[in-house]
Amino acid sequence: NYVPLRKFNSKEMDVFFVLCSELRDKGQKKIRLGYDRLRELSNYKAQAVARLEKDMESIYDKMIQLVYTSRTAESTEKFVLFTGFKINNVEQWIEISVNPELEYILNDITREFTRFELHEFTQIQSSYAKTMYRLLKQWRLVGHYKVQMENFRELLTIPDSYRMTDIQRQVLTPIQRELSRYFPGLDIQKIKKGKVIDFLVFRFDPEDDIRADGYATFRDDGGEYYQKHIDDYTPQDIERKLPEEPISGERKAKRTVSK
Repeated sequence: NYVPLRKFNSKEMDVFFVLCSELRDKGQKKIRLGYDRLRELSNYKAQAVARLEKDMESIYDKMIQLVYTSRTAESTEKFVLFTGFKINNVEQWIEISVNPELEYILNDITREFTRFELHEFTQIQSSYAKTMYRLLKQWRLVGHYKVQMENFRELLTIPDSYRMTDIQRQVLTPIQRELSRYFPGLDIQKIKKGKVIDFLVFRFDPEDDIRADGYATFRDDGGEYYQKHIDDYTPQDIERKLPEEPISGERKAKRTVSK
């Protein structure tokens, strides 16, 4: 979530995370995804095959620029996460290959990105709001996220030419407008150092084990997350743990659901 998706527009982010979600925990080097399934999962509206092919080529060109860097005292290594791309307009499918040495990184990308959250993600229009959705979800049980302004610019790939008035209009206002429905009570506070804004603080109502609509998140024996309403819980559900809270300082908590 802290790797900036440079140059990805809003719809490209949708398709990218759908592909990551489909590749997750597959234990293989490639997946094949039909056009209809891709449209369904990513909320992709265009029906023309030529348009989808052009968009997918653009997305993959950006995907192969996502480089993973590993640094130690002795060495520095760089890897490309995605290693192959094929699209078949006759049979209407797309095939993506992942570097088998880095499969664990791909699994981490969407480990806590449930199908429910993926659906919410594809409903968000602003690419800035999409990135903040991912970041705030890491702190969903805390309800508080503080970020230095310089890091905020980098994470959201905000143009260097943007002044604070531009950031307020083009970045913070869409975030407030689009994410308030997913993060009730969302408030964005600017913390100044002298006359310069040094930090941004995002505060919102933390999620409980059970959301206001009666649903909670569980993880099955295969490691997949799923949503279920409190009225439909089974004894097996009660025994299953919710996803881990993000680490905050030295606190790392796990929760279980009880009636």
